[in-house]
This record gives sequence, C-alpha cells and structure tokens, in this order.
Amino acid sequence: MWLAKQDRCWTAERLAKRGLDHPPRCVLCNQDPGEIHHLLAACVFSREIWHHTLAWCKLTVSPPNGDLTLY
Repeated sequence: MWLAKQDRCWTAERLAKRGLDHPPRCVLCNQDPGEIHHLLAACVFSREIWHHTLAWCKLTVSPPNGDLTLY
C-alpha cells in the first residue's frame, strides 16, 4: 500500500510511460488497463481476494469498491 500511495508500483500504465514492454490490459481480468486503482480496487479478481481476506479476518467491513479513491 505504501508503494501504491507513492505511485511506485510497476503497473502497465507506469511501464508504458517509460517506454517499456507492458500488457495492454489487466493481467488478472483482461478487462481494463493495468492502472493501480484498477489493480487494487476495481478488478473483479482483486475484489474477490479482498472479500476472502476480509472474511478470513472476520472483519465486517466492505471491500474497496471501484469508485474508491485510494489516496
């Protein structure tokens, strides 16, 4: 999360800005560009991981949704 807040994650978006090879879409769901917000909150695969992790921790909070601002 610290790296995400600092905008230091090597997402497809960041790789493209540096002219490096990158996947055109999210490698998890193949639906949206690989931006950090999508990878952490909006991707259907990530949301499923959030759901299972929060349930395992027995937390009753909702997982982040796609509209959430991370920072």
